[in-house]
Amino acid sequence: MESSKRKILVTFTPLSEEQLTRLRAAASPEFELVIPSNFDEETSNITEITKIAKDCEIFFGHAIPEVLKSAKSLKWLHTQYAGVDGVLKPEVGLAEDVILTNSAGTFGIAISEYLVVVTLMLMRHMRMYMQQQQQHEWKQGGAIRSLYRSNVTVVGLGDIGSNFAQRCRSMGATVCGVVRTNRKSLPDCVDSLYTIDQLDDAIKDADVVALCLPGTTETAHLFDKARMLKMKKNALIINVGRGSAIDQEALVELLENGHLGGAGLDVTTPEPLPAESKLWDMPNVIITPHISGNYTLALTVELILEKFLAYLADYKEGKPFERVVDRRLGY
Repeated sequence: MESSKRKILVTFTPLSEEQLTRLRAAASPEFELVIPSNFDEETSNITEITKIAKDCEIFFGHAIPEVLKSAKSLKWLHTQYAGVDGVLKPEVGLAEDVILTNSAGTFGIAISEYLVVVTLMLMRHMRMYMQQQQQHEWKQGGAIRSLYRSNVTVVGLGDIGSNFAQRCRSMGATVCGVVRTNRKSLPDCVDSLYTIDQLDDAIKDADVVALCLPGTTETAHLFDKARMLKMKKNALIINVGRGSAIDQEALVELLENGHLGGAGLDVTTPEPLPAESKLWDMPNVIITPHISGNYTLALTVELILEKFLAYLADYKEGKPFERVVDRRLGY
């Protein structure tokens, strides 16, 4: 006999058995969990998942476009990601009446630590030294820099940007934050605050510019050649938001001619970065495959689950969520 309980499709694979037990307890008695067997984001049988998902009211985890198109019973989608640009593509066709929430606010610790690591690696020529280690070479690589007394501009002062700004200030940097709209008071994590229309002023004296932006039409090629030329000579640029924020061809040119001192890229255009891209072999570039907020960090998984559990409690009681994605803004 088919269960009369309402259903939650769970495609968030890092959850442990203990965490799934907590999720089942929180869902009960109204809901039951539907968990695809041997689910993998890259290789799962979409036809099978679509079949079991068609009568699920809630989706939690990896949002599969092919499944969303046929999810006629879906009322609420909570993605395991902070960025929702993939879900909001017109071809996905997510119904307007589906509530969309994300996991923004759970990646700040993980990604800010990544930003600190990459910034210091670029400042200390660590990529070069790692290559020398492979070649068994013992050779010094020239002048290094310090984050202490550096000027750091953080573009996008959400959870990730704020966490990074806070860490930079604690290490002695002067931090400038850039936000979409002005705030009534200066956040504790920055020394100064600019709005996006003042971006050129915010980056002109920066030794490090960190991009912590969502993928929207407003952020696409925000850092084009003209803007990057306004950055301080030898400045570092680091991107953990979306690859689309940077004109990648212009970035290559400005790295080659020495205007920019280095780049740290966890996101590129496209992804994966093509093997023939010049960026791979540049000595002052660090590339990682979109892993700054990786789910192998147990803390991040726990924070995502806690956010969903809080939202689920509100959903069951008919209360409004703390935050719903604004589809017009894209975050």
